[in-house]
Amino acid sequence: MSSTLRKITFVTGNAGKLREVKEILKNFEVTNVDVDLNEYQGEPEFIAERKCKEAVEAVRGPVLVEDTSLCFNAMGDCPDLISSGF
Repeated sequence: MSSTLRKITFVTGNAGKLREVKEILKNFEVTNVDVDLNEYQGEPEFIAERKCKEAVEAVRGPVLVEDTSLCFNAMGDCPDLISSGF
């Protein structure tokens, strides 16, 4: 591994997600900032783009954000794109 790692900030308040990202991105110096990002609604691509832009503004540097969508077509698209309370 190089002595100079590329740096990236993972914006999350979830310690488990942070641990997984550090394991996956071993060639990066992964730091963490817990920023309370807005919960957007819309298509997954729109949500990811908005969250990433918001995180960049808060951190002022390279960031990684994670967002998960869950949708059951057989249940009338329940719970839609906000799955944290499901």
